[in-house]
Amino acid sequence: MKGIDDIALGIRKRESPLYDRIYRAATGIRNFEAPFIRPLHSILYRERRARLTIWRNFLRVWYYTPLFKSRCETVGKRLRLIGGPPLILGHLRIRIGDDVVVHGVSTFTGAKVFPDPTLTVGDKTHLGYQLTIGIGCDVTIGDHVLIADRVTILSYDGHPANPAERHLPASRESSRPIVIEENVWIGTGSIIMKGVRVGRNSIVAAGSVVTQKVPTDSLVIGNPARVFPLVY
Repeated sequence: MKGIDDIALGIRKRESPLYDRIYRAATGIRNFEAPFIRPLHSILYRERRARLTIWRNFLRVWYYTPLFKSRCETVGKRLRLIGGPPLILGHLRIRIGDDVVVHGVSTFTGAKVFPDPTLTVGDKTHLGYQLTIGIGCDVTIGDHVLIADRVTILSYDGHPANPAERHLPASRESSRPIVIEENVWIGTGSIIMKGVRVGRNSIVAAGSVVTQKVPTDSLVIGNPARVFPLVY
C-alpha cells in the first residue's frame, strides 16, 4: 500500500488520470484570485495604513521610547525612534542629544574588556537603518550628522589576530576611539574603523572603508577610502 509521500509524489508527477485531476484542481485553488473592486479595496488599504500608523505611533510614544530612554545615561528632547528600540549589548553608556533620530533595526555593542564604553550622539543627528556600532574606546558622533543605512562603526577588534588566541576577546590595547565631527554625511554601507576621526562637513561615499583620518571638508571614496577635496 502506498504511503502519503508516494501518493504526493504521484500527484506531482500526474501518474494517472485521477492524480492528474487532483493536480489540476490543486493548481486551480492555488492560483485563485479574489475579485478586485477598486473603490472597496482602496478604502480597505487606507484603513489598514491608518490603523497601523496609529498603532506604531502608540508603541513608539508609550513603549519603545521609554524603554530606550531607560537604557540611556542622558537623553535630549524630541528623541524619535523608527521601528522600535535598537538592540543594546554589553555594559554601554549612551548619551543622546536633542532631536536625534534612531532606527530600531540597529545594534549598539559595548566591548566586555572595557569598564565604561560610551556612545555619545550630538544634536539633530540621524542614525540610519541597520546601523552597527561596536564600542571599545568611546565613539563620539557630533551634531547634524547624517548616517545612512547599513553603516558599520567599529572602535575595537572583536578578537586577537593570533590564531592561538582568536577565541578570546580582543585586548584593550587593540581599541582606539572614533570621532565623527559635526555636519558629516556617511553614505550607505560604509565602514568606519577604529582610531578614525572624520572632520566636520566631510562626506564618506557609499560603500567606503575608512581606516585613516578624514580631513575637514573632504570627500572619501573606496576601499580603502581615498581622500579628495570636497567641491560644493
